[in-house]
Amino acid sequence: MWADDAANPHPLSQPPSPLANPNAELVDQPLPGAKPDIKGSEGGSLSNPNEEANALTPFYVRTGIGLSFVTTVDYPDFGISGDVPMQPGFATGLMLGAQFHKNIAFEIEGGLLYNSVYQNQLEGISATNLNGVTNIQLFQVPMMGNLIFRTDPLAGSKIRLVAGGGAGGIFRQVFITGSPNDVTRSQTLSAFQGFGGIQINPGEPDLMVDVQFRYLNSIAGQSVPSMSIMGTVTIRF
Repeated sequence: MWADDAANPHPLSQPPSPLANPNAELVDQPLPGAKPDIKGSEGGSLSNPNEEANALTPFYVRTGIGLSFVTTVDYPDFGISGDVPMQPGFATGLMLGAQFHKNIAFEIEGGLLYNSVYQNQLEGISATNLNGVTNIQLFQVPMMGNLIFRTDPLAGSKIRLVAGGGAGGIFRQVFITGSPNDVTRSQTLSAFQGFGGIQINPGEPDLMVDVQFRYLNSIAGQSVPSMSIMGTVTIRF
């Protein structure tokens, strides 16, 4: 053993600094060339409080827009006879959700789907209490609770597959332009939907981009099969 000798000190020993706090906790210093340990001694927690403050919560908001398509059907619940060939319209959505598992999330969704039919395609279509029909507009407002599943990144890429479905209600309103007066009719029904697509992480952990195909219809009552292709942006907070 190397004896403690002030005249002949150990070569690795260092005299204490006169400015050092004698009551300070002793902390092991990293060996030369070794990276400092940035984790705490228990549970692997981050020792940097800024990193802890910047950790993402499970909650997110998503918004999207796309194209809406409606299958050609008749609308007896709205007093319309004849198949109505609705033209492509637009679809929007706003979702609030929680990613309570790395692959599973739950969200609440509201949105709007709009479609209409042109005057030159209304031949043979009539409506109750109207002598003639010149335009039909359909507004659909769904309010759904969705369960979503997403895969792990495919082959180490930033792309995931996403699929899900939901149930809730849908409010529909039809504006019929004709003579002698215009007519507005509406209904509220229970509804369901299913969707699938891809999700891309552009590099930021709090930002995701989705492209989805979606199907929406009522569970009972007037059937209006509605499809949409929607692009969405998700922000975690």
